[in-house]
Amino acid sequence: MIDIAKAFTKIFWGFMIVFLDLKINQFDLLPDFIGYFIVVSGLIDLSTFSFYFKRANIYAIFLGLASIPTYFIGEINILGGFIPSTSTILILATLSIMTLIHLALIYYLLIGSIELANQHKKESLAYTTKNNLKIYIIVVLGVAVLTPFALNISETAALTLITIGSIASFVVEIMILILIWQYRKTFNNMQD
Repeated sequence: MIDIAKAFTKIFWGFMIVFLDLKINQFDLLPDFIGYFIVVSGLIDLSTFSFYFKRANIYAIFLGLASIPTYFIGEINILGGFIPSTSTILILATLSIMTLIHLALIYYLLIGSIELANQHKKESLAYTTKNNLKIYIIVVLGVAVLTPFALNISETAALTLITIGSIASFVVEIMILILIWQYRKTFNNMQD
């Protein structure tokens, strides 16, 4: 039998590694690709419960593979001298694409989680997940749509827009981590 709580634990810690950005002298101690591949491991465990976990797995694999080059290339800080240029536009386009793929990963993970919660008669957890998913989609799409406008406004306004978007993104990512932990806790209690 598959340990659902253990699968959600893997997913939680995988996303935690992606979320945390611990560096010493520009050396990333917790590379994103490791986090995404831990998420893949948890999604594989859950894939027998819902097709949506299989779909989420595809996006997690893609993000894991796509984040390998950034580990070796390093990240470019667009806030340190915000000058609209071809490289800035390419960086913003790449970040927007990766954000939308991450959104798809979270979407399918949470839709699968809703299905799993309903299968186990955890309607309140499913309801909470639906609400959190709506908030997550609104914030992430809002930030993705507004970010390109940062190139066409003053530097102060652009930094303000990026700061607000970053804070909103931070909050919804924490919200998703808490929700994943809640699934882990719920299914861990069911096994006791």
